[in-house]
Amino acid sequence: MTAVGRDEALLAVVDAANGRDAYVFVGNGNNARAMSSLADRPKNFYMVGSMSLGPSLAAGFAVRSSAPVVVVEGDGNALMGLSGFPVAARAVAGKTPFVHVVLDNKVYETTGAQRTLSDGVDFVRVALGAGYRAAREVGTAEELRAAVEEALASGECTFLYVVTGRDTAAQHPRVPYHPRDIRTQFTAHVRDAASRADA
Repeated sequence: MTAVGRDEALLAVVDAANGRDAYVFVGNGNNARAMSSLADRPKNFYMVGSMSLGPSLAAGFAVRSSAPVVVVEGDGNALMGLSGFPVAARAVAGKTPFVHVVLDNKVYETTGAQRTLSDGVDFVRVALGAGYRAAREVGTAEELRAAVEEALASGECTFLYVVTGRDTAAQHPRVPYHPRDIRTQFTAHVRDAASRADA
């Protein structure tokens, strides 16, 4: 199976999220950097300096807000925080649309492309074993966009796995916001959206 480009995968995720008015949480490192460069939006939450906590934080937000949520992270983040799989699956089960996407390029790209152990891990089986209602691998950016849209529409807790290539282009700059500013801007948007919905 041909690897999907990381940037095109991230753009597919945010395109699907826009179509379903969903929030997107992005794991730290190059995924957050790329997303903030390519598709910055008020409904994005960038995990900066909090490796592996994306699914847990995103699930907590999804349950408290009842909003549709997508969390996307790399294989390094996912391997460091496998406990986040059952936490997310248990927290959001039957409550709100939740989609967890892992982009697997087999390396810790942000810190110098050291190999991860993802070759020996079946993430789809891990997700199903952790309690996700649906889990599968997708092979193209278009399939990913459609799968995220379908999962958000279904309302199920869904896991999607994508093999991505290593980034050989110029690196994206760091996320241009301090973590305090990410929190402040994101929560301000959530409150504004809630106020508009109540009006």
